[in-house]
Parts: sequence; structure tokens; C-alpha cells
Amino acid sequence: MLSAFQFQCHFILIFLAASKGETRYLEVRDAGEDEPFLLLSEDLKRELSAGQVYRRSLRCIDMLSIEGQFTFTANQPQLHCATFFIGEPDELITIDYDFVNIDCKGGDFLKVFDGWILKGEKFPSSLDHPLPTSERYIDFCESGNIQKSIRSSQNVAMIFFRIHQPGNGFTITVKKNTNLFPCNVISQTPSGRFTMVIPHQHRNCSFSIIYPVVIKISDLILGHLNGLFLKVSCLS
Repeated sequence: MLSAFQFQCHFILIFLAASKGETRYLEVRDAGEDEPFLLLSEDLKRELSAGQVYRRSLRCIDMLSIEGQFTFTANQPQLHCATFFIGEPDELITIDYDFVNIDCKGGDFLKVFDGWILKGEKFPSSLDHPLPTSERYIDFCESGNIQKSIRSSQNVAMIFFRIHQPGNGFTITVKKNTNLFPCNVISQTPSGRFTMVIPHQHRNCSFSIIYPVVIKISDLILGHLNGLFLKVSCLS
């Protein structure tokens, strides 16, 4: 299984501009062999019994798909670190600061981004996200104790941080909340069926998949459009 930063990210974006409440079905088939999110999630879930809180240390570059409490402690200067969080399509990510010991005045930082940044590209894009780009960054050194809990607008979020002094670090708790009407989604799995409903809203939405797949849109209603059938093949 390739690490999260070794596999080639293949994005299939389906932008939906909704004019009223509608239903869409996406059937994703013919998955590739590498399923980093799915395998990580299932392995961790098997280790936990009901009521337990999962705890582990964070690596400088990390990716998580499960709730729990996570701690990063620098053993040397760590200048370019990031952790990516992903939930199910109908979940939002909440990040709570439990403990933070960094030197903001010395150049350290700890920031949450509402979405993902991969290879310079933001997900969701600036056109699709409800917030302007500047408001999607939450800097602990600027907000401090004012904002200790941050919730994403979709099923992905990330933190990126820089810590110079060995021994410094932070602890966060990650939770997931139900999103009744998901609009922008990154799929954890390369197969399955997904329904997106955007009731009475004029907005752009996207559904992204990080695997080479075949997509069948079995039902798409965009006001005056009906019965649209689309098959897309993404080659690696």
C-alpha cells in the first residue's frame, strides 16, 4: 500500500450547480488496488471496542480517517508538517485544541485549513467553497484561546504546522459530525453508490475521487436537465 504522499492523486470533479432540491446517484466501479483511506480506517476500527478513545502520536506528515486524540511532540526542528483528516461523505470534521505548546513569536505556527491542499490545488476550490480563501485558514497564533474548536465545511480538513524547539508540540481531539446535505466531498473508497441532495440552494458542489475509476451518473436533475447519462474513465 502506498503512503498517502506517494500515490498519484487522481481527481474526478463533478461540479453540480443546483437550482432546487434534487437527487443525484453516483456509481463508482472498477477500483484500483490501492485503498489507503479504507484500509487505514478499517484496521483502526478493529482495534477499538465501543466507548474507547483512540490515541496515538502524529507524524510530521500524516493522514487520518478516524476519531481520536492525537499528539505531536517535536524531537527535532520540524518546519514543513501537515496532517490530513477525512470522514465519510456525510460527515464534518471537528478539531479541538486540547493542549498547545509552541513558540509563536519564535516562528512556530499551527493552522487549520477548511479543506485540503494537494500539489498546490485547494479542495474544495475557491469557486465551490462557501467561505473566501482567507477565512478558511484558522491560525492558532492569531486566534489563541478565542477559537479552540474548529469545524470543517465538508468531510475533509487539514492542519499544517512548524515547530522549531524539540519538546514542543500540541494535542488535538478529532470528532465527526453528521452532515445532512453534503455538498463538496472527497470519497474514501473507490467503489459504491453516493447520493447528493442540495435542497433549494444556488451553489456549486463537487464529488472527488482519488483513484482511477469509472463513474456512472444514474440520475441527474438540474432544473431543466433530466435523464442525463454520463460515463467518465480516468486513466492513471
